[in-house]
Amino acid sequence: MGRISWIRIDSFGSLITMENRSKKRNYKLTANRARIKTGSAWPNYLTVAVLFLFLGFSSAYYFYDGGKSINFLLKIDKLEQYSSKQDKELLELKLELQMSQISYEKIATSVKETKEENTKLKENILFYEKIVGKRK
Repeated sequence: MGRISWIRIDSFGSLITMENRSKKRNYKLTANRARIKTGSAWPNYLTVAVLFLFLGFSSAYYFYDGGKSINFLLKIDKLEQYSSKQDKELLELKLELQMSQISYEKIATSVKETKEENTKLKENILFYEKIVGKRK
């Protein structure tokens, strides 16, 4: 068999003995030679990046119906602005209505007070006429 260089325990708990494989390792290192690329790789990477960027933009353009969805979003924004304008006008009209109601209530109370005062004055006139008599 050969000389045992080390012992390993696997995940099941059994012992595994390994042989000295340094000869094979040295053989593999000397048999295969390292290849060195002399060209630069960045133009290839740049080409692939531009290609994927173009594919991304074109797919987004296709999925968003060529800008129709942006027009839809702009229309939604315009309608929201119109709605807020209408809300402001509604608020102004409500305030005007409240002010007119308050003035109407004030006028109604003053009319009521005037009528009460008028009835009191009529009662006083009738009382004095009874005392003094009617003028001819």
